[in-house]
Amino acid sequence: MLYPKNAVKRLAAAACAVVTAACLSSCTMTEIPEWEEVHETEVPPKILFLGDSIASGYGLEGYASDDLYHCRSYANILGERYTAQLEGQCGHTMVNRAVSGDTSDDFIELLKSGELDTDLADSDAVVVSIGGNDLLDIMLALIMSLGVDESGTFDSGRFDLFSAATAFMTMDGDVDRALDHFSDNMAVISEELLKRTEGKVFIQTLYDPLEYYSDFSMVTEFSDEKIGRLNTIITKNAARGYRVIDVASDFKGRAGELTRIGQFDIHPNAAGHEAIAETVDKTLRTTGFSYVTVEHGEKQLTADGKKALAGGIVGADVLLTAAVILTVVLIKRKRRSRE
Repeated sequence: MLYPKNAVKRLAAAACAVVTAACLSSCTMTEIPEWEEVHETEVPPKILFLGDSIASGYGLEGYASDDLYHCRSYANILGERYTAQLEGQCGHTMVNRAVSGDTSDDFIELLKSGELDTDLADSDAVVVSIGGNDLLDIMLALIMSLGVDESGTFDSGRFDLFSAATAFMTMDGDVDRALDHFSDNMAVISEELLKRTEGKVFIQTLYDPLEYYSDFSMVTEFSDEKIGRLNTIITKNAARGYRVIDVASDFKGRAGELTRIGQFDIHPNAAGHEAIAETVDKTLRTTGFSYVTVEHGEKQLTADGKKALAGGIVGADVLLTAAVILTVVLIKRKRRSRE
């Protein structure tokens, strides 16, 4: 049997080609494994503030209805704090979409409009202050009907017991109807919020600024009863799926210190916003949050890549073995021809 002189070279070249092809094909069958890793954190990576003038920072230095980010509201206080805490981790985003003057009716309309959907869908925590405008305007009117002017001074010349009693009777009904309506609205608000976000929802209770008028027991008792009922509505509706931030309890007995009620303004002052920030922060930290990162491993062959590489090596082994055998045969034939 005759063998071409370059047969060995051809077999060796074929073996090299097989190995090379296997390597090249395996390069197209590699992967970098990745997985999601959950990290726990005390504070939310993204927080959204909603509601009324309390959340917007109304009355603070630097406040503007079209720019809520340049006053020292509790939203901005917490935004700064959480940005510092989460630096180098997941980062932090704070969005404030509160609207001064909004009642619970206004808030429902805003929710249903879809304007908040993007922010709600992307939030880890949603903090809401609502209900004050449903109630406090009626109660401030009551204060004025008793002869108390906007400076908080009682004018005995303006006080009429019969008129005051009549005002109480009228406003008692008005306030109760407002509270009944607020109760209905809280069911709608919780439903609209919870179906638009997977984040945790928090609703603040309302502090009682009218406790400041301690010289008018009929006012403070009335206020305590009605605002107490509003907060009970907020607390009971929490069973629908949100959490309560009890601002009212932390403000109890401190209306003169933490609000501007002395100037006939029910809104929190700078110290009040600092106090609310601490209350909100405490509640958030006892809740806990998380964020997810995508981690990457070292480059490796896929299952198909491993099969292709193994097949190429086996093929190369066969060819190399054939080349060795052919070489031995040729050497023997050459020796015999010399003999």
